[in-house]
Amino acid sequence: MTDNKWQLERSKTLKKMQLLFPRMTFSKQEKQIFHKQMKGYHGENKFYNLLKYNLPENALILNDLLLKSNHSLFQIDHLLVNANTIFHFEIKNFEGEYYINNNLWYVKATQKEIRNPLLQLEKSSYLLRHLVQQLGYNIRVKSYLVFINPEFTLFQLPLNLPIIMPTQLNRFVQKLNRSFSPPSQEQQRLVTDLEKLNNTHSSFEQIPNYTFKKLKKGILCPTCFSFLDRHTLRTLICKNCGFNEIVKHAILRNIKEFNLLFPNKNITTNIICEWCGNIFPKSTIRKVLSKNLILVKTGRHSYYDIKNIVEN
Repeated sequence: MTDNKWQLERSKTLKKMQLLFPRMTFSKQEKQIFHKQMKGYHGENKFYNLLKYNLPENALILNDLLLKSNHSLFQIDHLLVNANTIFHFEIKNFEGEYYINNNLWYVKATQKEIRNPLLQLEKSSYLLRHLVQQLGYNIRVKSYLVFINPEFTLFQLPLNLPIIMPTQLNRFVQKLNRSFSPPSQEQQRLVTDLEKLNNTHSSFEQIPNYTFKKLKKGILCPTCFSFLDRHTLRTLICKNCGFNEIVKHAILRNIKEFNLLFPNKNITTNIICEWCGNIFPKSTIRKVLSKNLILVKTGRHSYYDIKNIVEN
């Protein structure tokens, strides 16, 4: 294994959940959904680092795809195009002891049946093969279910299942590296076509209902998501983890986070001042906005356009 040198881009849903969690009270179910998403992300990021660390820089790797085939949406954790093969990986960050009996999966400690994760792999694998054929490519797809957590054990595992256990991961990726061949133009076109088909807006987004009025205001630490405090006139500090940030950068980051949560709200001095928890004078907010965003003049209701952000 390797340290997380490379950071996998978080999905828009996870970004929103991370911003909302410190600002509102999640229900028990919403907490479970959030923690499951975070655990899944950490598992996917760990596998992504393993690929990046062991494979050449020009390896064609795609992550977190939402594609449509046969009128069905399906998600892909990781794709690697190598040696005329699409390697399709679904990552599971399970921990604890499980077993298989008559194709059914159970938690060993409780004997509770869980959904067979191979069913999802089989469905997405079929839809991926169908989509690749529709795009006009003659390239095989090999799909694997990857268990990334070293604290995971699976008993009574049949030998013929497309499953990679934690103890097999390093050898498997080293084997991929030995078989690596420089990407062909056709393979690069395939990756480009799949990227174009990626749906960035998911209808499966599970996010709590929220309003601007009900959310706690302030600037969140990008490291631990605690609220930052004023340290000096020019800097903010996180008392939880020690993170320091220049005021201007913190305000700009908070503007982007506001826009992610409220894409249809206009960005104004007053609303950003409130969103920052009123810890800065309006003159400071106005100065950052005027220097880094474009003012759209509409009479009394002028606002700033984040699409044309300058970031001086």
